[in-house]
Amino acid sequence: MTKASPFIFCILPFALAGCFFATKSDFDKLQADIVGTRAGSNAADSVQRAYLIDVSRSVRALNDSINALSKRINTMRTATESDLAAMKEDVSQLQDMSGQSERQLRDMRAAVEEKTSQPDAAPRTDSTASSAGRPVSGPGPGQLLQAGRDQLLKGGNVSARAAFSELIAKYPKSDLVPEAMFYTAQAYAAERNTDAADAEYAALIVKYPSSPRVPTAMYKRALQLQASKKTAEAKRLFQEIIKRFPRSDEAALADERLQSIR
Repeated sequence: MTKASPFIFCILPFALAGCFFATKSDFDKLQADIVGTRAGSNAADSVQRAYLIDVSRSVRALNDSINALSKRINTMRTATESDLAAMKEDVSQLQDMSGQSERQLRDMRAAVEEKTSQPDAAPRTDSTASSAGRPVSGPGPGQLLQAGRDQLLKGGNVSARAAFSELIAKYPKSDLVPEAMFYTAQAYAAERNTDAADAEYAALIVKYPSSPRVPTAMYKRALQLQASKKTAEAKRLFQEIIKRFPRSDEAALADERLQSIR
């Protein structure tokens, strides 16, 4: 074994000391880097927390606004539905009153005609029924209309049509002819004879365009067209109802139907 030089043993402690000092320096630097990285991470976490807090506040504010708006909409909807319900009730009451008045007038007219047709009364001449002005015997137009309606309510559709036909034939110029035509169509519809009912409604619309029964007749025709899958024709008729009779109940119903067709 070769003996080590005394010189090597002299410089070895200094070399080891240099290695020791280099390692400590690297450790200190690494520790400083860790501290710096940790500080940067904490700063980033703080920024992220602040951002999340802002986002959370914005979301809460948006939810509060949505809830407030939803409550206002619900309140308005409730108020609107209440107003509509009140309006419908008023319309229904008016219709009931109108129907009662109409029935009372028909009853009074029928009663007057019945009285004037009694044997001890003078022969009655109806200028609207007889162009020659000859006395007219038998029930008057009011009586015939009332009799037909009574039969219609009882389900006697054939008897009802017979009364209405007699009214139309005997008193062609009476103001009750449009009513007789309308109820004739109703009698056909009750028997599910839709073609005959539609033809009667169509004749009423053409011959008596100013009759109060026209909007209803048009609406019933449009319903029949829609049921027969004639959507385009039904749509045109619904639109015509709205155009010609914008304030009628049938116009509101027609608008609802158009919404469903779309």
